[in-house]
Amino acid sequence: MDELNSITLEQLREVLGYQDGGDGNLMVLSADKTTTTGIFRYPCRLDAVVMVLCTEGKAKAMINLKEYEVEPNVLAVNLPENITQVVWLSDDFRGQIIVVSLEFLRSVHIDLKNAISLYMYIKDHPLCRLDEATMNLLTRFHRLIQDSVEENSAPWAGSMHQEVVNGLVGAYMYRCCELLNNIPLEDTRTVKSRREILFRQFIDLLNQHHNEERSVGFYADKMHITPKYMSSLMKEMTGRTAAEWIDEYVILEAKTLLKYSGLSIQEVAYRLNFSTQSFFGKYFRQHTGMSPGQYKMK
Repeated sequence: MDELNSITLEQLREVLGYQDGGDGNLMVLSADKTTTTGIFRYPCRLDAVVMVLCTEGKAKAMINLKEYEVEPNVLAVNLPENITQVVWLSDDFRGQIIVVSLEFLRSVHIDLKNAISLYMYIKDHPLCRLDEATMNLLTRFHRLIQDSVEENSAPWAGSMHQEVVNGLVGAYMYRCCELLNNIPLEDTRTVKSRREILFRQFIDLLNQHHNEERSVGFYADKMHITPKYMSSLMKEMTGRTAAEWIDEYVILEAKTLLKYSGLSIQEVAYRLNFSTQSFFGKYFRQHTGMSPGQYKMK
C-alpha cells in the first residue's frame, strides 16, 4: 500500500456484490467472518457512515489508530473521515451492519456535523454498550429494514416503497444517535446558525486539504473570516483551536503512512507537503514526543 486507501460506497457495493434495487446510498447487511471482505484489511477511509451492531463473537478494529474491541451488545459507529482497519474477527462473529451515504443522511434530515455536540461525541466515543432491551429493539429494527430493502426489487414494490425504507433507517439512526450521546438531534427545519455552518465548512475543508495545508490562514481565507476569529470560534464550540484540529488530522495521517504505507520518512514528508524531512521530523516530535523513525519502528 503506497498511500492511504479511500473507498467509495459504490466501490464497497461492487466488492460485496451488493444489489438492493435502491439508489445506491444504503447498504443493510448481516455479516459473519466468512462474508466479510479484505477491503478493510489495511487502514482506509470510507465515504459513508457505518453502524455495526455486534450480536455474537468479537472483533478488534482500529479507528484513527486507537484499538477498540467490539463485543456482543455493542454498537460501533464509524464516521467518513475516520481511518479504519479491521484487525481481527472471531470465527463466531456475527453483526448487523447499516452503511449510509451522507446524501442519504441528509435525505432523512440527519446531519452529524451540524449537530456539533453529537458529532464530537461520536468522534471521541465510537462504541456504545447497549442494555438487553435496546439491543433487542435495534435487532428487530435491523431485520425489518433488511426485509424492506430486499422487497425493493420485488415486482409489486410501489413508488413509495423506498420512502418506507428511508423512514425505517431514519428512525433507526435517530435512536442510535440518542443512545450515543443522549441528546436530541437539532430540528433540521430550523435555520442553522452561522457558527454551525462555519464548523461544518471547516471540517469539510480539513478533510480535503490537510495533506497539503497546515496554515490556519489558508482555511480562514477559504471561509472568508479572520484566522483569529476562526480559532476562537473553534475553541468555543469544540474545546480545540483551529490549529489543534489541523495538527490532529496531519499527525493521524502521518502516523498511518509511517506505519502502513511502506513509504520512507522522506516520502511521507513529501506526501504531507513538508519542505524538508527535518522540518517534518521536528513537527512530528513536537506533537508525539518521538521522531518519525522511532514511531515507524514502534
